[in-house]
Amino acid sequence: MKTAALDIHQYFQPVLGTRPWRVKLGVGSFLTLEFGPRIKAFGHVHGQWHLWIYLANWKLFHGDRLLVDSDADRKPMMVATRRLEGEALSAVEFDPRTQETIFAFNGFRLLVSPADYLSDSDDRDHYWIFFMPGEESLTAGSSGVRLERGNARHSSADQSGREVEIDSEGTSQIGLED
Repeated sequence: MKTAALDIHQYFQPVLGTRPWRVKLGVGSFLTLEFGPRIKAFGHVHGQWHLWIYLANWKLFHGDRLLVDSDADRKPMMVATRRLEGEALSAVEFDPRTQETIFAFNGFRLLVSPADYLSDSDDRDHYWIFFMPGEESLTAGSSGVRLERGNARHSSADQSGREVEIDSEGTSQIGLED
């Protein structure tokens, strides 16, 4: 199915030029980055914008030098990823051919690629999820980049007039061009 390309830049625009106030290594190689005002929900404090590197491999570079990757020991991962707290997010680029995303933080690059440990990934296996205000999230996975919002199934048009179908899980069917 051919779908319209989704411009991810518009969704990251509110946090471009800002620093994550917390970068935290989670279970395994999960990585979270918190942006914007602090919000307390369900006993946890997170940012109004929350980036979760999920079912993916990742590498952190400073310039051309590899600092750490998602297969490294935890201590070097924690030390290296915390360095992003001092750097503003300057760009986000998704390559539909390789399904890799580069999150640029001034001199640092966080390269996120599909997990090599998933033998048969499907639409639920997200490489990253960007949670935003208004119960919206942007996800990247095996079917490309998708916008998820709300819980009702309906069709509507996005800002450019393209039709957007949203399923019962809130997954919009905007994707990358074939």
